[in-house]
Amino acid sequence: MRHILSLFIFFSIISARQAACLDTATENGKPAPSFALENINGEKAALADYKGMVVLLNFWATYCGPCKKEMPSLHNLFLAFKKDGLIVLAVSRDEDKKNVQSFIKKQAITFPVLMDKDQEVSFDHYAVHNLPTSFLIDRDGIIRETIIGEREWDAPDMKKKIGSLLSSKKGEMQ
Repeated sequence: MRHILSLFIFFSIISARQAACLDTATENGKPAPSFALENINGEKAALADYKGMVVLLNFWATYCGPCKKEMPSLHNLFLAFKKDGLIVLAVSRDEDKKNVQSFIKKQAITFPVLMDKDQEVSFDHYAVHNLPTSFLIDRDGIIRETIIGEREWDAPDMKKKIGSLLSSKKGEMQ
């Protein structure tokens, strides 16, 4: 009987979390849910800190092969457009910050990397089930595109898409 009760409680918690996820599920054309997390150095960072910039919000983990594979091209994209107002926020779902720090150092990544070990932001606010998942957010904080799966971020078509978002002024619709 105790085993059945434990299973009931477990599935009740999962169902409640899934319902919360559906309540805040993201949609293209809607405002990106705000959040604040610690970066890999233990400092607080929030999406609101990048108001007025184009944000590429990337959910990833060191245990995800495609995530690690796309990281160099993501960094190249950031370097190509950071002076124009692009910020890449990489949100790691890893539990071990040391693994993330080691990977970031080895790859010489310079964009902000945030920790979401409890998946409160990735799952509860952004409904991310698969890694990597990225969101392109315009200068007004509106999600313009959801991208699921690995990408070559520095490919010409992606550079064109980012350039278009960056050339739009705040308050202009895409």
